[in-house]
Amino acid sequence: MDITFWYSVFHVGSILTVILTLLVSSKILRSNSMPAVTLGWLLIIIFMPLIGIPLYLSFGERKLSIKLNNKKNLQLDTSRNSSSYVTSHPIHSLIVAMNLPASSFDNESCFDKDGRAAWHSLTTLLQNAEQSIDIAIFILGKDAVGDYVLSILVKKAKEGIKIRLLLDGVGSFSFTNKRYHPLLEQGAELGWFIPLIHRPFRGRTNLRNHRKMVIIDNEQVWAGGRNISVDYMVPDFQDENIESCTKDYLENETSMNDWVDMSFVQKGAIVANYLAIFEEDWRFALDAKKLNSNRLNAVNIQTENTSELQLIPSGPDVKGDPIYSVILTACYDAKNHIKITTPYYIPDDNIQKSLKLAAIRGVTVDLIIPEKSNHKIADIARNRALRELSESGVNIYLLPQMVHAKVMITDVSFAMAGSANLDIRSLFLNCELMSAFYSQQDINWLNQWFKSLLKTAKPYRVKPVTPATELIEGLALLGASQL
Repeated sequence: MDITFWYSVFHVGSILTVILTLLVSSKILRSNSMPAVTLGWLLIIIFMPLIGIPLYLSFGERKLSIKLNNKKNLQLDTSRNSSSYVTSHPIHSLIVAMNLPASSFDNESCFDKDGRAAWHSLTTLLQNAEQSIDIAIFILGKDAVGDYVLSILVKKAKEGIKIRLLLDGVGSFSFTNKRYHPLLEQGAELGWFIPLIHRPFRGRTNLRNHRKMVIIDNEQVWAGGRNISVDYMVPDFQDENIESCTKDYLENETSMNDWVDMSFVQKGAIVANYLAIFEEDWRFALDAKKLNSNRLNAVNIQTENTSELQLIPSGPDVKGDPIYSVILTACYDAKNHIKITTPYYIPDDNIQKSLKLAAIRGVTVDLIIPEKSNHKIADIARNRALRELSESGVNIYLLPQMVHAKVMITDVSFAMAGSANLDIRSLFLNCELMSAFYSQQDINWLNQWFKSLLKTAKPYRVKPVTPATELIEGLALLGASQL
């Protein structure tokens, strides 16, 4: 082929590249991303289009195309939303206005005070399952905890228990064929929420299912922020008399052998919404056309307790950004106290401003974060925001352990806990799930748990910054949405 041919190919390729660059740049400018994120994508696309355009198409979208991803909006039961049998709390009203189910009173919550209690709660529920086990988890560890849970699932599958295991393609990437074959051989089902290698248009690799729930017999749910791994639990394979989470909370210091996290067991009417969310995520993972309505109709909601609970899902399958909206509303509605624990603090401008204004107007704002998290870049990216909070009067506490709990408490009337971190990824990209608590006994328990963390925490102190430090922090923030 002569040089004319290659010149023509180069010419046509250049024209197409310019057109694609303009189209993608126009799309980015119309998005609602943070300015730093928008600028970061524009720079890489303009100066390195052959790299930037494919990266953006794979990772840059926030609210994904329903047609391309087959991820329909969650179909949750909102038939009770017009009933008078609901709380008057403004956050509850907001959630209902966003077309999510109202709270229910006929529930029971049982919190795991530490990793040892979480291990006991989860393994006990699995071992006592009689009909079905449905698990959606971000990380199923390649370790003693993950292997032990798998062994329980294999045993229960042999007994004829129906088992469905839904794993995230990124979080559980190390879950190899060798590990899950014994489970499949016993008739269990395995689903991957967008594996790293997948069919074109099956879904964006950047979409992660960060929701965590283990549903037992359609009657009980173990949920919260913990994954199934040694970092999140303290296993005891010998002692079968581990303290039950149903006992009264003891103000002991959290174990130094595990990450600080939050999980809980819930049963009652709330289980129906957990199962509806699981069914939709399962349908999407298996590329099925219809939900399993038989499972939804089989939920047992009988309980004698009166814990008022409400689920708050967020992600591309939920209109708006409910968890984000709840955080903002809670900050602006708080009268006396805001308490937050989060592993990563990389907020957008609105959340940052809401916390600063709350502190300025006299609300006591306490933020607990790890002194060093498991993501160095996240620790660098948070520093600018932490300095601003501290200067506004927010009390920031550093825990020597890794804090993985995602908890927010406002005054003595509202609390929520679950899977969503206070960072850009959780608030705007991932599929997340938080549980809202309105009952006094639940809020009081979380308040006592929060106070126990302060025993080993130390106050944050602002350190002098140099231009080089600010430059590094700015670069870290450019990639904050992908952390």
